[in-house]
Amino acid sequence: MKKSILSFIVGAALSALLAVQLCGTPALTQKDINNESLNAILWQQTAAEYRALCYQAYNAALDEVRAAAEAFTSRDKPLAIVLDGDETVLDNSQVDAVLIDKEDAGLDLLSQWHYAGIAEAVPGAKNFLDAVDALGAGIFYVTNRMEDKKADTMRNMKALEFPQIDDVHVIMKAGGSSKDSRFRRIAASYDVVVYLGDNAHDFPMEIYGKSGNERNAITDANRELFGRKYIVLPNPIYGSWLGAIAEGYYKMSPAEQHKAKTDALRIWRK
Repeated sequence: MKKSILSFIVGAALSALLAVQLCGTPALTQKDINNESLNAILWQQTAAEYRALCYQAYNAALDEVRAAAEAFTSRDKPLAIVLDGDETVLDNSQVDAVLIDKEDAGLDLLSQWHYAGIAEAVPGAKNFLDAVDALGAGIFYVTNRMEDKKADTMRNMKALEFPQIDDVHVIMKAGGSSKDSRFRRIAASYDVVVYLGDNAHDFPMEIYGKSGNERNAITDANRELFGRKYIVLPNPIYGSWLGAIAEGYYKMSPAEQHKAKTDALRIWRK
């Protein structure tokens, strides 16, 4: 009996080793993928550098709005800013932190988080939004949260005392995830001074769904607009950049996702 058990254990170990050799990837789990975000979440929640980058982004945006307001005449279209919600004015890092050391993909958890409506403001967001509102510019929150989360999202924003929170100025995802059609609708009636976001598709560059190389090329082609009309907020935890690392990334197993990420690294070879 003991010999049979030992043979079974040795056989199972050899099979696992062979599987790793054949696949070329370790037997990683969803927990391993979640834990790869640990440093990024800690940085967003604790680093002075994160706060500094947020203040820097808002200061640059406010300078542009002030200059536009000073040059405004009654013949012009009304001024406005367009900005994303999550990780642009709403800090969701607490729900990302829940997944550390958990075997959970987080989809149900994210829905519960939206319903709870307790996201904190990104550092500097409230002062920036109040200053823009005082200058008389429209504020359009264009988010890719689903339409059925609108009431919860607005409740969260109102609790944070963000200005211009209503059905007109809070624009949810309807249909596809690309924001370009929503941007065009706003720009038809307003002079959009700045766009703010943490994701490249938060800017009107027709970049949604592009590959990693295409995203970089489009961003390079728009280099003169960043820091002026396009203002980027820091988000090291998630974003479209991650799915662009490899085709079909979000359909991959945890082991395949990890391999795709390590394969994308540029590594110094001594």
